[in-house]
Amino acid sequence: MYNDIIKLLKERRLKEAFELLNLSASDSGNWLVKSEVENLKTTYGYMLQYAAKGMQDPERDKMYSQLVCKAYELADRVEYIRTYTSGQGHRGELFRTFKRTPPPSYGELCLTLETIAEDMGVVPLMENDEGKRKEKMKALSVRREKTVDTLFDKTWVSDGWTEEEFNEATALLRSVLIPVNDIAVMISAVTMSLLDLFDPRKYQFLLTAYNERTETLLTQRALIGIVLATFHQKERLALYPEFIAALSLFMENPETLRQLHDIQILLLLSRETTKIDKKMREEIIPQMMKNPQFNNSNINVADLDDMEDMNPEWKAGIEKISERIREMGELQMEGADTYMTTFCQLKSYPFFNRMAHWFYPFDKQVPEVAALFDNENISDKSLINLLLESSTFCNSDKYSFCLTVNSIPLAQRQALSMQLDEQNEFMRQNLKEEKKANDASRQYIHDLYRFFKISLFRQEHDDIFANRMSLWENPFLRPLILTDEYRKPIADYLFAKDYVDEAALLYTELTRTDSEDAEVWQKLGFCLQKGKRYEEAIEAYKQADLFKPDHRWTLKHLAQCYKRMQNYEEALSYFLRIEQMQPEDLNLLMQIGQCLTAQCKYNEALNYFFKVEYLTNSPVNAQRAIGWCYFMEKKYDEAIHIYEKIHASSEVRPADYLNAGHACLLRNDLTKALDYYRHTQELCKSYDEFIETYHADKEIMLQHGITEEYFYLIPDLL
Repeated sequence: MYNDIIKLLKERRLKEAFELLNLSASDSGNWLVKSEVENLKTTYGYMLQYAAKGMQDPERDKMYSQLVCKAYELADRVEYIRTYTSGQGHRGELFRTFKRTPPPSYGELCLTLETIAEDMGVVPLMENDEGKRKEKMKALSVRREKTVDTLFDKTWVSDGWTEEEFNEATALLRSVLIPVNDIAVMISAVTMSLLDLFDPRKYQFLLTAYNERTETLLTQRALIGIVLATFHQKERLALYPEFIAALSLFMENPETLRQLHDIQILLLLSRETTKIDKKMREEIIPQMMKNPQFNNSNINVADLDDMEDMNPEWKAGIEKISERIREMGELQMEGADTYMTTFCQLKSYPFFNRMAHWFYPFDKQVPEVAALFDNENISDKSLINLLLESSTFCNSDKYSFCLTVNSIPLAQRQALSMQLDEQNEFMRQNLKEEKKANDASRQYIHDLYRFFKISLFRQEHDDIFANRMSLWENPFLRPLILTDEYRKPIADYLFAKDYVDEAALLYTELTRTDSEDAEVWQKLGFCLQKGKRYEEAIEAYKQADLFKPDHRWTLKHLAQCYKRMQNYEEALSYFLRIEQMQPEDLNLLMQIGQCLTAQCKYNEALNYFFKVEYLTNSPVNAQRAIGWCYFMEKKYDEAIHIYEKIHASSEVRPADYLNAGHACLLRNDLTKALDYYRHTQELCKSYDEFIETYHADKEIMLQHGITEEYFYLIPDLL
């Protein structure tokens, strides 16, 4: 029924839609929603009556739009209520629990959190006894945690805010007494709710949070929430011109545009997390486990410099690991999530059984980790503290780290802390020098990624990271993301990460505004070429050549495109232009020879292949080309001589024996031909592969005078 209602609303068949909506609301058993639907239906009935009488109402169009918006809201709410009234999972249980026993109002929750915050500020001043002070602070922390969890759950499962709830929630947002961390959790709850059920009041809440709060933690969570809600709820958002207008105002703020650009890059970087995770699991960690040096628990970093007595194979392994770690470091500096693999196995603690905890900003006062800092002498300068203060790690990973350390016996924990502090000065320096820009956004997106990928609650939500997260594909975000300043950096990022189809679209747009930029045309051509769109690539490269004439890179890729299209004459013309600039480029000479070969100009081709054979240290490829030219010119003895040279190398392939067999067969040396064919078969994975390889040369052998019957006879002689 829900889909039918939405279809009718899209077609603006409101009268029919209201009838079905009224029926659906009655089935939901929610009298409040049913009452709202009946009021909506009645209001529309009056509008129809006034219109039928020819009465003019200057507010009619506006009222009609409002009715449509309200109808969509109620249809979504009715379906949401229907789903979770009997639905399974954590949200369904919470929804039914709150219907039976409503949680405190936002006003009550606000007052509770303000009171707790004041008490936590007063206790250290009023209580002199350290034991009692710690006990009271712990009790307040536990109470605060429960209140914040309730605040999150109430917001997350809400089927829509009333005007009163919105006002109370906004007052909570504006409170200067409530800790920023607590408000951050609520912003996350609003975001998670909006991803599943669009509520204009909650969307306005995020706008208010971004526009009115000044703390980076809050503004960035709110902005990311706005972005995600806009991206995933574009159909609903289109019904609210006031929100579209609010988004357009972001264009007037350069700082907001910069933040949006950073968020877009970070969301694109989330695509790399799966690749990074795979590399960690399949390359880095297995290599470290195999290497004896990295299995030595007592190794000091400085010991790695002493390589005299090491097995050379160990050294190679260490160098390989170092290279992979360097790659990880570069990705980390970009903002990539390089710690997913490390910490994903540390999310089984009971702490993560509460959904709200996945969105907690890290706080040492959270009861589950507070003991780590209460019971140990961990200095502010310790590596543990530096790790926890670092923006390199997201919030949930910091909690994982603390929970893991806290599970270690006290004596071992103290020893670990001392060992880390003594042996890892270089880590301390790296942490001090790390990049600080867009840290809040990066940490939060990494937290979101972990929630949607590994949390217990991931099955109850559509994975937002399964989407490409190309924000510019959303009509309301597009002008904010693809500004004149940021369009090229985004295109360049996509280009660098090999997302060539998306990059091509953006470069195409750039050519319309910056048509004389040769680099843009080059990159567009390269993207099109990688997408095998050779004709389009050629046109792009020609434009690049127009604005930057005789650039070797452009000419080479023009030639390659023509070659891929089997237009060898045009390809050759461009290769020859490059030859004038780079006459000793061996790869170029091979390309020229191949084009000449394709045009059956074997003598000309041989001149190039001979030159490559003479100049290169690895002549096998040139020899293959020489052998083929001899073969095609029916110089079978010369061809066999060349193929025998190849057979003596370590780079021999099945085709090298096959072609030698063909040459022997054509000069009537059947015995030697069969011997070469047997060698070919031995190098093939199976007899079927050999037959397929052999049959591929049928047309060429027929051209050289072998009959079809004799050609098919040969394999049976082996």
